[in-house]
Amino acid sequence: MPSNKNVTKSNDLVQAAYKLTLNEQRLMLAAIAQIDPRKPMPRPITITASDFAEQYGIPIKQAYEALKEATSALYERDIKTFDGRFKSRFRWVDQVDYLDGRGETKLYFTIQVQPYLAHLNKSFTTYELKRIAGLSSTQSIRLFELLQQFKSTGFYTVSVADFRELLELGPSYGRYSNLKLKVIDPAIAELKEKSGLLIVLSGEKKGRSITRLIFTFSDLGMD
Repeated sequence: MPSNKNVTKSNDLVQAAYKLTLNEQRLMLAAIAQIDPRKPMPRPITITASDFAEQYGIPIKQAYEALKEATSALYERDIKTFDGRFKSRFRWVDQVDYLDGRGETKLYFTIQVQPYLAHLNKSFTTYELKRIAGLSSTQSIRLFELLQQFKSTGFYTVSVADFRELLELGPSYGRYSNLKLKVIDPAIAELKEKSGLLIVLSGEKKGRSITRLIFTFSDLGMD
């Protein structure tokens, strides 16, 4: 069973735009779960293949491969935030080390990312890492985080354009019907099955087009 660890991010980071593979997302969240959001950022953060396997319920051999692959790619990944009236773009990490013989990764978060993960005292979102450990889609993880910001109200609304940008979908799923069929509906179904979220989606129209998404949800938690 996954250990009981929490992921805490500033809401600005939850609302940021980025795109990671499933293993990259898992590696990132496993690292963030080691940070105490009230304290300074540790450097480096170490994730072992055995911890990765335990946390995500996968075989150790698969964990070694996933960790190595994700570590290699993560250095090139960036993030776009929307604080205030301007956008900022920066990397997640400025150094990554994979110790092949030990199945161990060391991550060094950039100085730009640190304010979104450390010394947090307001406007942040916290959830148990085990809530997303069984998810097989990065889009399910992103939707889960976006909804967790509003768990006290059970209501989240976002324009279709902004939702597409948050997930960095680019030209993919340009038509709303494809976006709903290929991205949103599968994420809603997976979150119901594996994370204890019951989600109802409705849309707001402008003319003949859906321009806004309205998510109403209840959080049943996990056993």
